[in-house]
Amino acid sequence: MKLGFAGPVSLKLLSGHVRGGEGLPEGYRFPPMATLIEEYLRRGHRVSVFTLDPTTPLPRTFQGDRLTIHVGRFRTRARHRAMDFFAAERADLVSAMREEPCDIVHAHWTYEFALAAIASGSPYVVTAHDAPLRVLRFLPDAYRGYRFLMALWVARRARYLTAVSPYVAEHYRRVLRYRRPIKVVPNGLPDGLFAIGDKRSKVSNEGLVFATVLTGWGKLKNGRVALQAFDKVRKAIPEARLLMFGLGHGRGEEGAVWARRNGLSRDVEFVGAIQHPILLKRLASEVDVLVHPSLEEAHPLSVSEAMALSIPVIGGARSGGVPFTLEDGKAGLLADVRSPADVARAMLRLGREDGLRLDLGRAARESACRRFRVARVVDAYEELYEEVLADWPSGKHGLVR
Repeated sequence: MKLGFAGPVSLKLLSGHVRGGEGLPEGYRFPPMATLIEEYLRRGHRVSVFTLDPTTPLPRTFQGDRLTIHVGRFRTRARHRAMDFFAAERADLVSAMREEPCDIVHAHWTYEFALAAIASGSPYVVTAHDAPLRVLRFLPDAYRGYRFLMALWVARRARYLTAVSPYVAEHYRRVLRYRRPIKVVPNGLPDGLFAIGDKRSKVSNEGLVFATVLTGWGKLKNGRVALQAFDKVRKAIPEARLLMFGLGHGRGEEGAVWARRNGLSRDVEFVGAIQHPILLKRLASEVDVLVHPSLEEAHPLSVSEAMALSIPVIGGARSGGVPFTLEDGKAGLLADVRSPADVARAMLRLGREDGLRLDLGRAARESACRRFRVARVVDAYEELYEEVLADWPSGKHGLVR
């Protein structure tokens, strides 16, 4: 089968599959999409990637034996993109899709990539990765308002929709009034991640280490509560440390400035954003417990990655898709992440009970292996592709062989 894949891709991760791959732009910093593409290639599919990059002045194409990457323009000014609903970006995507038709195009996120796939004329599937109105409520600006309208447009037009968690599926049914079936297929994790977990040997010989992995500082990601909770934990377990990974959490960035201003920076290492492979190695070798204080998530990558590494996780009991990811508390502790005291209680419980910490780590890894391995995810998508092609109106396309 020839598959089209439209979405935000970490292009450098695919450089070995195309000629001139050293010239690929960076694209997006989102590894799961490359993980899916590599699994499709491993199964013998031909794959055409349709993506965007802000450093690309004109559309470019990179060709390999079974992988073709089409890179369109991505305007750097968010206001310019939003005000015409990503018209230039969608034009590049649609043009490439029509020039290289595929058996089916799978678009990720219900915005510019989905709208392009629908307009391409090819059979398609759209995967929803977030809850647009919830995002708008936490980040109430014009840009997210335009994005919400795009998602609403997709919800009105898309024939085939999947969601990365039941929470996202319910949001599309209840809020965006999507009336067709929605299949839940979570994000996939690569086998290499589980291999790192196999070698994990961290047993707190040098003191208890907590960590957060949050993409941004602010109300939604809720890093303040993690710092406030850790301050309570540190007083009870003086040797404990907290590592804060992610954009906005480096030295000199918003999180560190806020912590120093409020007297909460002691025994906290503000690591910030680092390369993804280095992040995974540090988590596997240094961290005992991941604290995820975010107020809302669809299906958090950092949580599922920690689970694959046998790291027990504390997440929000009412944080969107977090309870689904942690299997409703069977694979992690659920807490009220609006309450520093409640988060601190969960941290102290895992910090003091070695057996519980180890048991939850094992349960988390088993859950991630059973539900999130990329092979299981692609099995579900391949089954759906066959259903879509069988259901697609006859005469509307021809299979590309």
